[in-house]
Amino acid sequence: MKRTILMGLAFFCLMPALAQSIFEKYERFLVEPRTYVCYRTEAPLTIDGKLDESSWVKAEATAPFEDISGKGFATPKYNTTAKMLWDDDFLYVGAILEEPNITAKLTQRDTIIYYDNDFEVFIDPDSDGHNYFEIEVNARNVLFDLMLDKPYRVGGDFFLQWDCPGIKSGIHIEGTLNNPNDTDKYWSVEMAIPRQALTLSFNNLLKAGNTWRINFSRVEWLKKPEENWVWNATGRIDMHMPDRWGYLLFSGNNVGTLKTEMDYPHNRDIYKLMWAIFYAQQDNFNQKKKYLSLEELGLTDAELKPLTSQKGKLSVETTPHTYQIRAVVPNEEVTYVLNNEGRFWKEKK
Repeated sequence: MKRTILMGLAFFCLMPALAQSIFEKYERFLVEPRTYVCYRTEAPLTIDGKLDESSWVKAEATAPFEDISGKGFATPKYNTTAKMLWDDDFLYVGAILEEPNITAKLTQRDTIIYYDNDFEVFIDPDSDGHNYFEIEVNARNVLFDLMLDKPYRVGGDFFLQWDCPGIKSGIHIEGTLNNPNDTDKYWSVEMAIPRQALTLSFNNLLKAGNTWRINFSRVEWLKKPEENWVWNATGRIDMHMPDRWGYLLFSGNNVGTLKTEMDYPHNRDIYKLMWAIFYAQQDNFNQKKKYLSLEELGLTDAELKPLTSQKGKLSVETTPHTYQIRAVVPNEEVTYVLNNEGRFWKEKK
């Protein structure tokens, strides 16, 4: 039987606070994601892995990759950075991976490429956390690409049948491949990912002003113990957490010209609150096979402030095996929705 709990937030401000706030408990999963403003190319690119065209030189590199588990874990031994560009047809991804011993043995597409040291791209074009794409490549330019309907943590499945149609990729090696007797400098990756390959509807999501979620991973499988270095830390060894990926904003300006300021697609404070509730619900269901009511969550005044300041309302609708969080924000004329499968969307009035 479905239960719906909907109350004005003024009531919840009177609820006693937990000894540890929900933000403190799930702090590792609530760190503000990194951002990247992606500019248009100034001329066609040759996909050879060298990243030496003027557009690539002008494009800003990401912050160096960090350990996948985030704060408190060791800084990666070798530096990794990425860059992005776009045009009407492609998202371009470039990366430079420092590596003193560049190794790649696998040669067949769609084998488990991370069994070699690899570079991985994760893309969620509509930012809802479902129906996203993963593309991996090793230093031989062998690809492994797949689509996932939703994250593994909520029972997601992968589709190896999906081969990114029209993708172009190139690898450049400063050193020698598979020769442990010398010291290499780096290998670099270049990809042209077609917008049509990432479109599950008739909507064109590759256009100025749109924001995607994206992340990059470098798996050092051949190091023992294995290392996982990423652009945006997820808080644990799990790349399949789209809410923990970075924000990618497409600018209408050519690279090297006018700057575009980052514009987020949602209220970040409310987004943070809803995901804190998501992780609390996951924990409680795993331990007690029950989803929590809004009262049982025991949210504090400070946690609710992003909504109370806008006279908003928060509701949690539950069944024995599902729930849905809704945050009505009158000042923004929008309702944010997050369900138990980690799908996030907004409904405009």
